[in-house]
Amino acid sequence: MSLPRAPHRALLVCAVAAVLAGCSVSGSGSDAADRSPGAPASAAGDSRRTVVTFAGTSPLGAEHLRRTADRMRSRADALGLKDVRVDTQGNGVTVTGRAADVKQLTQLGMSGHLGFRPVLAEETVGTTPTPTPTPSASGDPARGRAVTDGLLPRAAGSASASAAPAPAEGSVPDAALQARYAALGCSAQERIATRRDAPAGDAVVACGTTGGGSASRAKFVLGPTAVEGVHVTSAVAVRDKQVAGWIVRLDFDSVGARQFSDMTGSLALNTSPQNQMAIVLDGAVISAPSVSQRLDGGTADIYGSFTRESAEQLAVTLGSGALPTPLTVTSVTSLRHT
Repeated sequence: MSLPRAPHRALLVCAVAAVLAGCSVSGSGSDAADRSPGAPASAAGDSRRTVVTFAGTSPLGAEHLRRTADRMRSRADALGLKDVRVDTQGNGVTVTGRAADVKQLTQLGMSGHLGFRPVLAEETVGTTPTPTPTPSASGDPARGRAVTDGLLPRAAGSASASAAPAPAEGSVPDAALQARYAALGCSAQERIATRRDAPAGDAVVACGTTGGGSASRAKFVLGPTAVEGVHVTSAVAVRDKQVAGWIVRLDFDSVGARQFSDMTGSLALNTSPQNQMAIVLDGAVISAPSVSQRLDGGTADIYGSFTRESAEQLAVTLGSGALPTPLTVTSVTSLRHT
């Protein structure tokens, strides 16, 4: 059976195994020279400074603050950010850096909690235009790459929640959870609310984005976490020549590799959408590719509409591990450096 082509913004997952010999840890088909992050662009001689203040979502002890600040410093170094200062203050952390780097400075405070969960139900709830087109992604079966559909765009007229298919009977494990799912519209406020940490052993509702030629909000019911981010030993941004775009390559430890293999083996037996694997970062679904076969080998490639900057940011966030405690941005202040 030939493997399907993925549309714009399609998402792929690939694992290293004997049957997938063309997708290797060494970066077969990728530009290794582009792996190391480059320093973000800043205007030459720009003396403007920005202070981003983060606060803990709950009272923090001194040791939690210290480890949080250390991890944020490591992220700044890995991203090549220059002249960044990270300080603990009260119940939070302040980050001072160049004004031109304000986006990256803010993203240093991402919790970075990663998990892989099975999709129990999925539904498109709205569409917004995509600002810029991205290269379409397709697999080459001859090279052994495992290709997934990702989240395909719905047919015309089915973008609203009421028009989408109802969850399969028995797919949502709890009546209260099903009620939350039915009411979820994935508005901006709801997306923030669903990004709160949830116990790994619980089924949850979550928001994310579908693929296709337009960015479509989607809502999900997800089963308990099958693989936790603590089992990711490394993450690196790689430019992949086969899809002419950036990917994020993950390596798992032995426990994560076994769990990932078991999860994909189970999902491959299901029909859509319950053959989809949700990659969940800080409570939001960043991709939900479908799985057609067990994926062994302990390596997974995440394909999407990444720029170099966004791929490097995600790789650094995942590679550094989650922050010891969740943070929220409380203020962003511009200063004139003298």
